[in-house]
Amino acid sequence: MPMSETSTPSFQRALWRTLLVFGALVAAFVFYVLAEKEIDRTNQLRQRSSLLADELRQTSDDLTRMVRTYAATGDAVYKERYQEILEIREGRSPRPRDAANIYWDLVLADGKRPRPFAEAKPLLELMREAGFTDMEFDKLAEAKRNSDALTQTEYEAMALLAGAGAPSAELRARAVALLHDEAYHRAKAGIMRPIAQFNELVRERTDRAVAQAVGNAGLMRWLFVSLGLLLAWMIWRLYKLQQQTLGAPLDHVHEQIARLGRGEFEAELPAGEREDGTVMGWLAELQGRLQQTDAERRAAEQSLRVNSEQLKEAQKIARLGSWSLEPGTGKLWWSEETFQLFELDPSEFGATYRDFLERVHPEDRESVKQAYLDSLNKGQPYHVVHRILLPDGRIKWIEERASSEFGSQALRTVGTAQDITELKQAEARIQMLAFYDQLTGLPNRTLLMDRLHQLQAASARNRQHGALLFIDLDHFKTINDTEGHEVGDQWLKEVAARLQACLRDGDTVARFGGDEFVVLLAGLQPSRDDAASDAEAVAEKLLVAIKAPFALAGDAYEGSASIGMTLFRGDQGSTDELMKQADLAMYKAKSAGRDAVCFFDPALEIAVKDRLALEQDLRLALAGQQFQLHYQPVVDSAGRTIGAECLLRWAHLQRGVVPPVVFIPLAEASGLILPLGLWVLETACATLARWATMPGFETLTLAVNVSARQFQQADFVTQVLGVLQRTAIDPERLKLELTESLLAHNVEDLIAKMVALKARGIGFSLDDFGTGYSSLSYLKRLPLDDLKVDASFVRDVLHDPSDAAIARTIVTLARSLDLGVIAEGVETEPQRAFMAGIGCPQFQGWLYSRPLPLAQFEARVLQGR
Repeated sequence: MPMSETSTPSFQRALWRTLLVFGALVAAFVFYVLAEKEIDRTNQLRQRSSLLADELRQTSDDLTRMVRTYAATGDAVYKERYQEILEIREGRSPRPRDAANIYWDLVLADGKRPRPFAEAKPLLELMREAGFTDMEFDKLAEAKRNSDALTQTEYEAMALLAGAGAPSAELRARAVALLHDEAYHRAKAGIMRPIAQFNELVRERTDRAVAQAVGNAGLMRWLFVSLGLLLAWMIWRLYKLQQQTLGAPLDHVHEQIARLGRGEFEAELPAGEREDGTVMGWLAELQGRLQQTDAERRAAEQSLRVNSEQLKEAQKIARLGSWSLEPGTGKLWWSEETFQLFELDPSEFGATYRDFLERVHPEDRESVKQAYLDSLNKGQPYHVVHRILLPDGRIKWIEERASSEFGSQALRTVGTAQDITELKQAEARIQMLAFYDQLTGLPNRTLLMDRLHQLQAASARNRQHGALLFIDLDHFKTINDTEGHEVGDQWLKEVAARLQACLRDGDTVARFGGDEFVVLLAGLQPSRDDAASDAEAVAEKLLVAIKAPFALAGDAYEGSASIGMTLFRGDQGSTDELMKQADLAMYKAKSAGRDAVCFFDPALEIAVKDRLALEQDLRLALAGQQFQLHYQPVVDSAGRTIGAECLLRWAHLQRGVVPPVVFIPLAEASGLILPLGLWVLETACATLARWATMPGFETLTLAVNVSARQFQQADFVTQVLGVLQRTAIDPERLKLELTESLLAHNVEDLIAKMVALKARGIGFSLDDFGTGYSSLSYLKRLPLDDLKVDASFVRDVLHDPSDAAIARTIVTLARSLDLGVIAEGVETEPQRAFMAGIGCPQFQGWLYSRPLPLAQFEARVLQGR
C-alpha cells in the first residue's frame, strides 16, 4: 500500500501554519522592541530639547553675570568673557562640548579651559537641526531675539565704563542702574518666559509620544503572549500529526531505514507498526520489494558466473594489443595482435623503442616520450593517445596504457595498445557538426563568436587592431527563386572558396547564416588609420573575387556583395556589439546601391537607436491617442469647398510636432500603419457622421489615404465595411486615396477589393499621379473617380515646359477616361489659373488653406457660406 495521500499534505499544512505563526511571533517581538526603543528615543529627544533650552537660558544668565561683575569691579577680564560667550553662542568661536553647564564658573584663574571644545556652530542653528516643531522653534527663536536685544543694554552699560582712565563713581552707578532697573528685569523675563513656554510645549509633545509608544508596546506585548500560546499549541499539534504520519516513534523509523540501508531485509516489523498510510507502513512495503529484488540479484550473479567464459571470449574480440619494453636495452616486444592492429609486418619493423618512435606522428613524438619518462622517473601511470603513420600513408589513432615494474631500477614496462581511430573520427564528425557549416565547410556562428572573442583578447595583448567584415550577397534570393536552391547552394560554396583564397592563414571566414558571411582579420597595424586602410584593401579584394564570372545553371553569372566593416582593439566592445556595428555598416552599403564597402560610423548606431526610440514613441502615441486629423479643403472652380482630405498629424509630448514624412515610413516598416490607418478611417467616418447632422456640411466628401500594407490585408474590405456600419455614414461621401506604389504589387487582388468597395458606394482617387508605377492598362481597369495631379508638377507649370506638358496630358487623360481631376499643391493664383485653363475643375493647396484642425476647418466652411 502506498502512503496516504492526505497524511503528508496535512502535516505539511500544519508545518507551514506553525512556521507562519512563528514568523508572526518574531514580527510581534520586533515591533515590541521598536516600541520600547521609541519611548527611549522620545525621552532622549526631550532631554536634548531641555539641554538646548537650558543652554540658551544659561548663556543669558552668564552674560548678565559677566556684565554686572564688570560694572561692579571694572575688571576687563569679565568684559572679555562676556564677548567670548557671545562669540560661542553666535557660532564664531568653538563651543564647549558640555556648554549647557555653568561654563564660566569653571574657568580657572590662569584662563585655561577645563573642557575640550567642539566645532563652532550658532546656537540657533543647533536648535533648527534638533527637529522641533515650528511652534517650539518659534519660542526659542523669540527668546534668542530678546536675549540679543538685551545685549544692546549691556553694551551701553559697558560703554559707560570704557573711557580712558578709571570711570567715575557716577558713571559706574549709571552702569549698575542700567543692569538692575525694572526695564532690564522685564527684558530678562522676556527671555525666560518663551523658554518656559518652550519647555511646556516639549513636555506636552513628549508626553503624547510616550503615551502612544507605551500603548503600542502594550499592544505588542499582548499580541506576543497570544502568539506564543498559539505557537505552543500548534507545536503540540504538529507533534501529534508527526506521530500519526510516521506510524511509530521516530527512533523506530530511523532504525528501520538504517537496517534497510545495510541490506538487512529479513527482520519483520511488529504488526502495530505496519499500518497502511504511514511511513512505517511504506517502509514495510519497501522491505518486501527489496527482499524480492535481493533474490533476483543473487540469481543474476549466479547467471554471471555461469557465463564468465562467454565474457572472456567476447573480450578477445576487442582490438587490443600488448607490448613490453626493457628500459635498459630499449628492446621492444609486440604481440601478434599489436602488429595486426598497426597493420605492420614483423619482418619490416625493428625491435627497439627508437624504431617505434619513428612510426609515431612527428607532432606526437615529444608527448609520447615525455609520458614514458614520467612513468619511469616519477612512477606515474603511462597513458597517452597518439597517431601512428602506416606504411601506405594513412594515420591511425592509438591509445596506450602501461605500467613499469621496479626493483632497484626499472626492470621493464608492460602495456596495451588500442585502436581508437573510429572514436576519433566520430569526435571529428561531432566537432564538424557543432562548429562548422555543413554546406560550405566554413566555421559556423558558434565557432565564429569564439574566435572573435579570442581575437579580441589577442589584439589587447599585442596592441594590434583587428577587423570584422560582414558580407551579404546581393540579390541571392533572386537566384534561389529563379534557378532553384541547388544552384544557390553551388554559388554559396563557390563564394566560400573564393573568400578563403583571399585571406591569410591567421584570418577567419565563417558562414553566419543564409547568404551572409563574416571575415575576421587579425594582426592589423597599431595605427587605426593604417589598419582601416589595410582592412579596406582586403574588402575590395573580396568584392573583386565575388564579382568574377561563375558558371551557374549553364550560364555565366556575375555576383556582387555588400560589405560592412568595423575595427576593434581589445575587448572595448562585446562580440555582439561588434557584430551589430558591422551589420549596420553592411546595411549602409546596401542603401548606397550595393556592391560597396562601408565602415561603421557611430552615427549609424545613433540613427538606429533614434529610430527604435521613435518607433517606441509611435506605439505609445497610438495607445495614448496623441494623433489628430487635420483637414485641407478641396474647392471647385468657383472657390466653393466641396470636400476635404484628412491628413494625419502627431504632436509628441517631448519632440513637438513630428512631420508625417518622418513617422509615416516608420509606421509602414514596423506594421503600425495597420492600427494607425484603421484609427484614421474610423475618425474620418465619425467626422462624416457629424457633418451629416450639420447644415452646409452634409454634401461634403472626405478623402482618406490608404497605404499599400492596409490594402494587402486579406480582411481589408471587411474592416472598411465594418467601420461604415458602425458610423452609419453615406458611403458616397467617403473617398479612399491610393498611391501609385500600390500598382507595383498584386494588381488583380487590388482591383477585386476596389470593386467590392465601389459596389457599396465608396469612391477612389489615385494620388500623386505620374510619379510612380502608372500603367494605362491598369488605369482603365481600376474603378477610379479622380486623378490627383502631383504637387511636383503643379509647382513648376509656369516655368518648366515639361511639367506643363505632363499636367496638360494628365487632365486630357482623365477627361478621356471620364475621371475627375484635382490639382494638388496649388499655392499661387497663376498656378490655379493655368490649371483651370487646361480644364482642371478642382483644386487643393495653400492658396486656399493649409490643413486645419477640425474646429477651424468647420469654422472656415461656415465663414465661406
